[in-house]
Amino acid sequence: MSLTARIGIFTGALVTVLWLVASIITVGKLFHEVDEVFDRDLKATAERLLPIIIHSREDKEDDDDYEGKDLRRMQAEADDTVFVATSDRHGLLLRSGEAADVDFPTAEGFSRDDTWRFYVDRARRGDVTIAVARPLDARRALYRRALMASLLPLLAVVPLVIFGIWFAVRRGLRPLDGVRDELAKRGPMNLSPLPMSGLPSELAPVVASANTLMQRIEAGFEAERNFAANAAHEMRTPVAGAIAQAQRLQVESRDPSVRTRAAEIEETLKRLNRYTNKLMQMARAEGARLRLSEQMDLRPVAQMIAEDFTRSEKAGDRIVLDLPHGPVNSDLDPDAFGIVLRNLLENALRHGGGDKVHVRLSDCKELCVSNAGANLPPEQITRLTQRFSRGDGAGDGTGLGLSIVSIIAERSGAQFQITSPLPDDTDGVMVTFRF
Repeated sequence: MSLTARIGIFTGALVTVLWLVASIITVGKLFHEVDEVFDRDLKATAERLLPIIIHSREDKEDDDDYEGKDLRRMQAEADDTVFVATSDRHGLLLRSGEAADVDFPTAEGFSRDDTWRFYVDRARRGDVTIAVARPLDARRALYRRALMASLLPLLAVVPLVIFGIWFAVRRGLRPLDGVRDELAKRGPMNLSPLPMSGLPSELAPVVASANTLMQRIEAGFEAERNFAANAAHEMRTPVAGAIAQAQRLQVESRDPSVRTRAAEIEETLKRLNRYTNKLMQMARAEGARLRLSEQMDLRPVAQMIAEDFTRSEKAGDRIVLDLPHGPVNSDLDPDAFGIVLRNLLENALRHGGGDKVHVRLSDCKELCVSNAGANLPPEQITRLTQRFSRGDGAGDGTGLGLSIVSIIAERSGAQFQITSPLPDDTDGVMVTFRF
C-alpha cells in the first residue's frame, strides 16, 4: 500500500471518528436541552391550569355545566396535554377525556414511564393537586430528526474530506516522487548525486544519505575497475616476455622433455594472456563511455575484425560475413562494438564444431552470430552470461566473453539474446545483439 493511501485512510478514519464523537456529544447536549424545554413547558402548563381549576371551583360551584365548559377551555389551553385535578375534600375535580387510561403518579415533581412524561403540582393554598402528562412521541421524533440532521452531512463531508486529504498528501509528497524518478535513473552508468534543491526538511537528510551511499558505491566500482585494468595492463609485458622465453627455450634446448615442458609453459602463459585481455575488456565495458555524441558507420569495424580472425589459423575460411550495402550508423562506441563482435566470434569458433560461423550485420542495428552445434538447455543459456562460466565447463575459454557482451548491452541500453536451436532448424546457437 502506498504512503499516500496509508495517510489518506488513517486521516479519513480519524476525521470520521472525531466527527461521530462530536456529533454524539452535540446530540446528547441537544437532547438534554430539549428535555429541559419540554419539562419547562409541561410545568408551565400545570401552573397555568392550576389557578383556573381553583377559580372555577370557588366561583362556579352552583353551575351544573361548569365542568364541561371548563374542560373544553382547559383542553384548548393544554394543547396535547392530558391532565387530572383532585381535591382532598371533593375527590376528583376535573379530568381530560384522554386521562382515563393514564396511570398518574402521586408524588410531586417530574417522572415518566414508557409512554408519558408526568408533572405533579399542589396549590400553595388549598388542597388541590394537578397531574399533567404529555406523550413522549413528540420528544422521540425530535430526537430522531436532530440525530439525522447531525449525521447525514457526514455522508457527504467524509468523502470530500478523504479526497481533500488525498489531494493534499499527493501534493505534499510531490518532492518524494521527484526523488523516486531521479533514483530510477541511477545505476552502474549513472551514480551522480541527487539534486538537493527544493526538498522539504524531512526528505533532505534521506537524499543526502543516498548521495553519500552512491558516492561510496561509485568509489568502490572505480577502484575495482582501476585495479582490473591496471593489473591486466601491467601483466601484459611480463607475460609476453615469459612467452618469448618459453619459445626461445624450445628452440635452443635439445632435450625433448625440456622442449615439451617449455611448450606447456608457453600454452599456459598464452592462456594467462587471454585472461589478461579479457580483464582489460571487462574493465573497459564497466568503466568506459559506451555512447558517443556522434554516429559512425560500424561496417568497417565488423569487416576488420572478421578479416583479423580469417588470417588466424583457427578461423581460416569459416567466417561468413553478411554486411548491408548502406551504412549502419550508430552512436555505440566502435571499440565497444568491436569487443562484442570479437567475443561472439571467439565463442562461436570455439564451440561451432569446425562448421561455418555466420555473421550478419543489418541496417536495423542488429548483429547476429550463429554457428552449428548441440542445442543448449535453457538453464545453461542463463548461466552463460555469468562470469567465468564455460557452458559445459570444458574447453580452454576464459568464461568471460559472453559476460562482457552482457555488460556492454546493459550499460549501452542494447538487447542481448541467446537462441538455441537456430530458427527453422533442429540445432545450433544464435546470439543477437540489438544496439
